[in-house]
Amino acid sequence: MGVELSLWKAIVLGVVQGLTEFLPVSSSGHLAVAENVLGVQLPGLAFEVMVHLGTLAAVLAVYGRDLGAAVAGFLRTGGGLWAGGGGPAAGTAERGWAGLDPGTRLGWLVIVGTIPAAVAGFALESRIEAAFDSPGLVAVFWIFTGFLLWWAARRPEGGRPLERATLADALAVGLFQALALLPGVSRSGSTLVGGLVRGLRREEAARLSFLLSVPAIAGAAVLQLPDLLAAGTAGGGVALLAGALAAAVTGYAAIRWLWRWLVTGRLSWFAYYLWTVAILLLFFQGWRG
Repeated sequence: MGVELSLWKAIVLGVVQGLTEFLPVSSSGHLAVAENVLGVQLPGLAFEVMVHLGTLAAVLAVYGRDLGAAVAGFLRTGGGLWAGGGGPAAGTAERGWAGLDPGTRLGWLVIVGTIPAAVAGFALESRIEAAFDSPGLVAVFWIFTGFLLWWAARRPEGGRPLERATLADALAVGLFQALALLPGVSRSGSTLVGGLVRGLRREEAARLSFLLSVPAIAGAAVLQLPDLLAAGTAGGGVALLAGALAAAVTGYAAIRWLWRWLVTGRLSWFAYYLWTVAILLLFFQGWRG
């Protein structure tokens, strides 16, 4: 059963979701801690779906042109890699990856990068859900995410743009994204690190990370819809819309701000934040126990 959702609570939770979805600090970890340690009862599936749609709108507002080009190119060539015979895709199979137009390659990068997390999510769904019941485990993975970010911040920056990325790059980043199924591991942070490991420029690694968030966020919302329809909605429609709007606005701001922050190379600041809140959480857990 959901709880009655007040307007102010919807806005506050929407802001938290919008900010932490795209900053490399783990939105799921923050919300799990709020629910399990701070005693905040999240207001049901209706709210979760709406704030996911809000953060999805933020990505589309920033990267709608990229996604439109990816979809158009992919549809125009029929996927390109396996196209044969006549039509606009003829000959691309023989030319291989280099023969595809930029939009089609971008579409394939998003598809391949999404596969590892999708497979792992379906295979380990029950175990992953159980892991979120342990705030201590969230803290441990916050520390792990912090080390990933700290390490990546000290790596020499790669020079490749996203237009030169390969399917192997997408698969590697996708494997990093699968780590974010664990509580406290940031999806945006892990994919950023994956892109940097593969030699992409910081801003290009962020671009791929945000593009990969579209199927991840949309998939999460779609998977929640059957449970939502079965359980009904909680809270008023105005509060739900306010939460979604708050998530969209703060998500948009987070994407724009993180892009500029990455160019300056201060990714390690997020590591210091995660280590601090993880230590505080572990101390709080020990004090309560």
